Amino acid sequence: MDKIIYLQERTIKPQAVPYMVPLAYDAIMRLDNKIKEANSIESEKKNSLPIWHKYLLTIEEAAEYFGIGEKRLRSIVNENIGEDFVVEIGSQKRIKRQLFEQYLNYAGTI
Repeated sequence: MDKIIYLQERTIKPQAVPYMVPLAYDAIMRLDNKIKEANSIESEKKNSLPIWHKYLLTIEEAAEYFGIGEKRLRSIVNENIGEDFVVEIGSQKRIKRQLFEQYLNYAGTI
């Protein structure tokens, strides 16, 4: 009574195949739509303002622009909350590109 027996059919019944094919096509179409949506979002990002023209940078953009890891940038920002190069927008933190460049130039001479 305590034993559970699992039975698994090893062959696909012929009547099951026609039902499965439309499901597979539907899954393929949904994946294709998701890929198209992701590509359109990526192309919108490419068409936006270049990083070197932006006044405020996200942590991800600043990491790409300055060649510093995101984790290190977050720690720099958290250590310098009152500095002029940090802008808090809600819970997000942005970096003023030109002021952060000056900060890095000054920090490199210490």
